[in-house]
Amino acid sequence: MMTFIGMMLPMKVQAADMPANPVDKPGYTLDYADEFNGDSLDKSKWTDYYLPHWSKNPENAKANYRFENGCLVEYITKDQQAWSPEHDGTVKSSAIMSFDKSWIHNFSGTMDNQDRNTWYGYKTKYGYFEIRAKLANCGGGGHQAWWMVGMQQDTNDWFNSKQTGEIDILETFFSTPNAWRTAAYGWNDPNFQTSWWINQDAVPQGNPTEEFHIYAMDWTPNSLKFYYDNQLVRVIYGSPDYEMGTILNIYTDAGSGEHNDVWPKEWYVDYYRVWKSDKGYDKNETEEYLLRNHQTGKYAYIDPEKANVQYGDIPENEDYAKWKVENVDGYVRLKNIATDEYMHIENLSGYVEHGKVPSTYWSAQWSVKQVDNYLKFTNRWQIDKSIHTEDMKSVLQYGECPDTWWTSQWQLIDM
Repeated sequence: MMTFIGMMLPMKVQAADMPANPVDKPGYTLDYADEFNGDSLDKSKWTDYYLPHWSKNPENAKANYRFENGCLVEYITKDQQAWSPEHDGTVKSSAIMSFDKSWIHNFSGTMDNQDRNTWYGYKTKYGYFEIRAKLANCGGGGHQAWWMVGMQQDTNDWFNSKQTGEIDILETFFSTPNAWRTAAYGWNDPNFQTSWWINQDAVPQGNPTEEFHIYAMDWTPNSLKFYYDNQLVRVIYGSPDYEMGTILNIYTDAGSGEHNDVWPKEWYVDYYRVWKSDKGYDKNETEEYLLRNHQTGKYAYIDPEKANVQYGDIPENEDYAKWKVENVDGYVRLKNIATDEYMHIENLSGYVEHGKVPSTYWSAQWSVKQVDNYLKFTNRWQIDKSIHTEDMKSVLQYGECPDTWWTSQWQLIDM
C-alpha cells in the first residue's frame, strides 16, 4: 500500500495566536510532556542549570525564569552574570535541560570539565516533538533556542564519543524576529551532518514575537522533518540513531551579535510534548520511494537502455521506478533500487543521467526544498539548477526553475 510523504496539514492564515494542538495525536502515543501550568519547575523533568559542567561557577549557569498564564517564561536581565566567561565570553543564558551530565556538548574543545552526577529527566530516540511558543521582541544580539544534543552513552567523554549530534529545532535570532532558523551538526558523529546544515527563511505566517506559534520536529530513522503551525517546512534526510536530551533557553550574544540595552529579554513556552508513533520506528520501513512529478503525475524511472532518467508510467519491473534517499552532509542522493545507480548531471548534458558515480561527486547531490505539498531538488554543484519536466520530453531535465513551476515539484511516495 502506498502512503504519501511530506503532506502538510492546513494552517491558519490570519495573524493571530496558533491554538494549541490537542494532546491526543492520531497514530501516536504521548510519551513525555510538560504543560507548564504550575508555579514551579518540575525538577523530576528538568534542571534549571545550563551545561554547568563547563562553568567554573555553576551558579552563574542558573536560569532566570517564572511561570505566567500557563507558560514558562525564560528571561535574561541586565545584571545577570555570563554563564561561563572562561569558555563562552560574555554570553548570558537562562535554560532548562532534561539532563545533567559531564562532557556533554563540548563546544569549545576544552579539557576543563567540572564533574557532575549524571541525571536524566528525559532522554529519547525518535518521536514527534512539539512546543508552542512566543518569541522575544527585544532586538539586538542574542536568540532563543530549542535544541537537542546526544547523550554520549557510548563513552564517558566528549573526545571519543560518536553520539554527539546537535539538532537546533528553533534557533531564531532577536535581530531576525520574523525568520525561523534551524540547524544541525554531528560534531564527532561521522554518520550525521559532517558539516553544519543551517536553514533560515521567513516564517510562513504571523508574527512570532507577538503571537504564539507551534514549532515541531518529526524524528525518524530516515529523516528530520520540521513543522511550523503544523505545516511541513523543511527536511533533513538522515538522522542520529542514539538518545538525545533537550534544552530550552534564551541567550545574549552567542554568535548572533552584540546585545542591546532592552531588558529583560524573554520568551514564552506554553508546553513541551513528545509523542511516539504507534507503528514504531523501523529503519527500513520507508527506504524505498516512488518519485512523482506534480505537473505530469508521472514517475521518474530508469530504462537500462537509455543514459538519461525517464519519466512516465511505472515500468513492468517497478524497481526501476523505486528510489532510495541517502543523506550526504545535508544533501541527498537519489539511488535507484534496481540498478544501484544515482541521478547525476556530471556531463552537463541538460538532462538528468544515471550512473555509479562516487559519493563525493556534488553532481549527484541535491538540496531539498519544500514547496507547498511537494519537494524541489536543486543540484549542489550547479546551485541554481533543479530537476524538472518542463519540455515534456519524457526525460528528466535540469535548469533554472521558479518555485511555482509544477514541473519542478516532486512527491516522494513511500512504498
